[in-house]
Amino acid sequence: MNTNDYPVILALEDYVPTLLALGGFWLLGGASATIDRRAAAAGRVGGVLIGLGGVAKSTWKLILSSFGHDLRWLEQSLFPLMAAGALLVLWSLHTTLRGRRAPWWPYALVGVGVAGAALALGSVQPAFVAATTGVTLISVLGAVLAGRRRAWVAVVLFVLGIVAVTSLVPLRNHPEHETLAFQWLEQGTNTLAQAVFLTAALLTVRAARAAGLRPVEVPV
Repeated sequence: MNTNDYPVILALEDYVPTLLALGGFWLLGGASATIDRRAAAAGRVGGVLIGLGGVAKSTWKLILSSFGHDLRWLEQSLFPLMAAGALLVLWSLHTTLRGRRAPWWPYALVGVGVAGAALALGSVQPAFVAATTGVTLISVLGAVLAGRRRAWVAVVLFVLGIVAVTSLVPLRNHPEHETLAFQWLEQGTNTLAQAVFLTAALLTVRAARAAGLRPVEVPV
């Protein structure tokens, strides 16, 4: 699709899944609050970083559609912010499942490795891989936490969210991807996926709080 044909309303709608996802990551990142406040604070910061990455990408779309200015640094900040945020949320979730503070250094090593690879290659591809893997693992760990708290609806929703996000891949590779109809379909699917994710996170955190967040031991 020609950038001049990209409607402002579509760019504005792109903020919706971003904010929905931010809510879900914030909730899951802070689920360890009764176990370790530092891990919970880090998890919430991670959720905000993921959200900021999405806001940067949405703002790039809005500026591009409104004024025709292509601020590539806004678009390219998505995956580095998502990758960093995902590592923090994962550490917090690991702490929640473990029942005590999880080791932080493996996550730090992964972050340093991703940053080093990105600088060496001069590409955001390592951050893209880390970000997509990280947010998927967040849903997986969220489903584990939900299952251990018997929040079965949340488990199903986490799985559905992963399926919905995965379905975006064939949409993006479709020959008609650049058409307006497919852009709406893609964004609508993403919005639905993030709404499902937020609902799953909310149900999971409620179940965990109702159970008093009793420590749940899992293999480290």
